[in-house]
Amino acid sequence: MTFVVIEGIDGSGKSTVISLLSRLLPRVYVTREPSSSPIGRLIKEWALREGTADPRVDALLFAADRIEHYKREIEPRLREGYIVICERYVESSIAYQGAAGVPIEYIKFINSAVPKPDITVILDVDPEVAIARVKQRGAAEKYEQLSFLKRVRGIYLSRAAEEGYPVLDASRPAEEVAKEVARLIEKRLGSRESTS
Repeated sequence: MTFVVIEGIDGSGKSTVISLLSRLLPRVYVTREPSSSPIGRLIKEWALREGTADPRVDALLFAADRIEHYKREIEPRLREGYIVICERYVESSIAYQGAAGVPIEYIKFINSAVPKPDITVILDVDPEVAIARVKQRGAAEKYEQLSFLKRVRGIYLSRAAEEGYPVLDASRPAEEVAKEVARLIEKRLGSRESTS
């Protein structure tokens, strides 16, 4: 069982890369945050649309959804032996709510009830490229603004340096990026098998 999280700013290609990974690797379970729980729906239907909530409210909602998501969906699939690949997790809260002014230590504290993933990968792309991709999708959510995404990217890159997360150039074709992520996961699986 391996818990993999794919992180990155809006428009970095997370969904596309994860879709490709699900075909490259065996026994994969794909999920995402915000989740499909009632709390996740509240985030999608209200918090991401309205731009008026205090960013600490957002941070608390994401943390609550994450605890529910991990217990209800991620942990059971890991016990069943799946490679669980999640689009966004704790680092998204650190990057996005951190960029909105919430202290990072506070974000870490309210997310301390969920375990760290086995692998966290940051998909990195220039925010201007990301915004162009986002515009192709339609209406932007409140976080999908260039100046904000520049701050988010800065936090992701500093966290990657602190935590040793691999940072992959997501301006390349998604197939290339997915193959590189698959190699990282296979390497992790191989090292686990050799120590067991």
